[in-house]
Amino acid sequence: MMKLFAVVAFVAFVAFASSDGSVDYPFSCVTGDADTTAASCTATGADDATAKGLAFCHGPNADADNEYTEYGCDECAKDENDADVAGCVSCAMGTAGDPNEGCNEYAAPTNTFQCYKGEDKTDCDAAVAIACFGPAETYEGDVTALTNGGCGTCATALKTSTDTDSSKKWETAECVDCSKALCNTSSAMVPFLAPLIAALFFL
Repeated sequence: MMKLFAVVAFVAFVAFASSDGSVDYPFSCVTGDADTTAASCTATGADDATAKGLAFCHGPNADADNEYTEYGCDECAKDENDADVAGCVSCAMGTAGDPNEGCNEYAAPTNTFQCYKGEDKTDCDAAVAIACFGPAETYEGDVTALTNGGCGTCATALKTSTDTDSSKKWETAECVDCSKALCNTSSAMVPFLAPLIAALFFL
């Protein structure tokens, strides 16, 4: 009888110790380079509202040239001054949905860059992909909007042109894109043709 009482007391003690009344709130956070790449996360609180209030995800902020790239569960890590590490931003999951999904949506990183406009270097808007444009080697016109070149692709430059003078129109076929900073100098636009021309010369 004493043994049975001891067993019952022990089971009751274990049950009490492992069940402290806390509530787990399951949710998910984006963890990779697409919104479909996610991890299961859990926040624990004294009750449901507290647990949900502790549910956070983190990821890079929207600043251009951001070197921070990590996505995941919980708030941003802290630096030595107890501030969020540089480039990181946290987001609260809120109370909608169970599990609640993805407050830290993936966003492709952007970078600042420069292109030539005429003979001058010009700052371009931050973009996911670097793009500069300039006239094709075969272009013989004198439309400065094309001969000067600038930021963006040929298609975008032509589409956003506000010049209504028909004599100052040009076609995308008369333009060349390139995908490195300051790549649209007259000497850099078509350097890849030189080896081809040389090879054809010796045929």
